[in-house]
Amino acid sequence: MNENTSVAEITFTAFDFETTGLNPVSDGIVEIGAVQFRSGEVVDTFQALTNPGIKISADAQAVSGLSNEQIATAPEVAVVLPDFLRFAGESVLIAHNAEFDMGFLRAALQTYSLPEIQNIIIDTQALAQKAFPRRRSYSLQALAEHLGVEPGSAHRAHDDALTCMKIFNACVEQLSFMGELPLSEVLR
Repeated sequence: MNENTSVAEITFTAFDFETTGLNPVSDGIVEIGAVQFRSGEVVDTFQALTNPGIKISADAQAVSGLSNEQIATAPEVAVVLPDFLRFAGESVLIAHNAEFDMGFLRAALQTYSLPEIQNIIIDTQALAQKAFPRRRSYSLQALAEHLGVEPGSAHRAHDDALTCMKIFNACVEQLSFMGELPLSEVLR
């Protein structure tokens, strides 16, 4: 795949993590949600709770609604993460505020001595700024509301990944004035 490949020909994986807190060095992943899609249509989904071996902070519990009891019997991140990586494969990864999720992904890969990912990463927050300039907020929920996208359960990984996919599709539609949109147009 090169930068001239049409977005319609590419398999994407929108993903989201719920975490124990905000710091990828000291906090961990408690939920992974992902939606794989091509030409705007869902191909497959991935959803898993994980036990990072540390407690979810009260602030993070308030945001996601996930409790320490819910993740107590979940498999360790070291078990779930390879499954997620196999699911994503060589697809283009998409996340909203990708720096946050990628920080946690890179930290987990390093912690569990897994190889760094080589996938192309797209941040829908940055893409939405290009597609829909001059918005007051580019949060996932604000964009979903602006675009009429049903957000599902906000701050739950699978629903946020699905919302991310829908926002990506709306951005592609907005940016494709004359038909096909090359990958290069969503990378910058």
